[in-house]
Amino acid sequence: MPRYSRLPRESYVTQEWFEHERKTIFDNAWTFIGVSGDFGKSGDYQTVRSGTSSIMVIAGKDDQLKAFHNLCRHRGTELLDEEKGNVSGAIVCPYHRWTYGLDGALRGLPKRSICFPDIDQNAMGLKPAAIGIHKDLIFINPNPDADFDKWIKPLLGKEWPHNLFASDVKEAAPLIYDLKCDWKIFVENALDGYHLAYLHKNTLAGPLPEHNIWERAGDHLIWYATEDGARHRLPMKMRNEAGTSGIIESAKTPGYGSVYYLFPSTLIVPTPYGLSISKLHPTAPGRCRMTVRNWIGPWQWKDERKYIQGFNRDTGIISSENWTKHPLECGDFQTEDVWICEKLQRGLESSAYEHGPLAKGAGAEDPIEWFQETLLSNT
Repeated sequence: MPRYSRLPRESYVTQEWFEHERKTIFDNAWTFIGVSGDFGKSGDYQTVRSGTSSIMVIAGKDDQLKAFHNLCRHRGTELLDEEKGNVSGAIVCPYHRWTYGLDGALRGLPKRSICFPDIDQNAMGLKPAAIGIHKDLIFINPNPDADFDKWIKPLLGKEWPHNLFASDVKEAAPLIYDLKCDWKIFVENALDGYHLAYLHKNTLAGPLPEHNIWERAGDHLIWYATEDGARHRLPMKMRNEAGTSGIIESAKTPGYGSVYYLFPSTLIVPTPYGLSISKLHPTAPGRCRMTVRNWIGPWQWKDERKYIQGFNRDTGIISSENWTKHPLECGDFQTEDVWICEKLQRGLESSAYEHGPLAKGAGAEDPIEWFQETLLSNT
């Protein structure tokens, strides 16, 4: 019997599903926020939105990282506006100047003896969120009781070997994509091995469905190219064209995957020449934003954004609105993926749409079914 999508059309296009996922998926999800090197001194912070919650990660005076909900315990005002910065020794609410230490404790509030004579100050610290760190990657979860070790355990022993802070590695300029598609469409496209030889025939040239494989690792997935029967970290076309120059020391030994999907919103692509981490953030029904951070050898470094179809120098955002030529003519497989995902989103918004069968195979569209199973089990 043919197998079909387990998710209804409405899950990709309606406000009701968007709100449902914010509360059931992303309010309890592990979301990538940054790397340990982002926090160089006490008071350094980063913020990220996950579901209905704004979360801050901040370096304490003991250099330990802590995660808190980014809201004041007085009236709920969002405390930190910027995506990153430094607060020196304290976090101060701009509304009434309630002041919190870097440990989240409420340190002071104006006119306490007059306005709050009975307050239990020890009970009014910032609400904690969960934080987990693996291979210098930092993840947060709005649920303070979330178990990071359980979430990451299926990847242990299978992960990428890259040292992001080695002397032969440098971070390139980040890429920010405004995607006119539901976040699930982009994930499902990333997991779809059936399209690689067709949509990307001029860029990746495969592999064919029988020559690649996704492997399940708990809620996560790992992809390998298998054209010659062995598992490889790069498709054959890339292996043949890239050669051995530019390989970074920590990533030279094969054995790791080519793509790691960490449920629900993180994609990690390690190669012998670098590593990229993509984070998807749903912004509205049928819309999401993707931030991509790249680490490469310093001899390869240049600001790639100006070469990417759709990049706006003024906003720093890559969008299909700014394309100047057809995506299939630009020679970039990521642009090809954006093009097809946005076309699929428009198709799903049609009342005439109904699900077709999924292609069988771990190198075809089985991983889409696995992803949907995981998503439904977490809602």
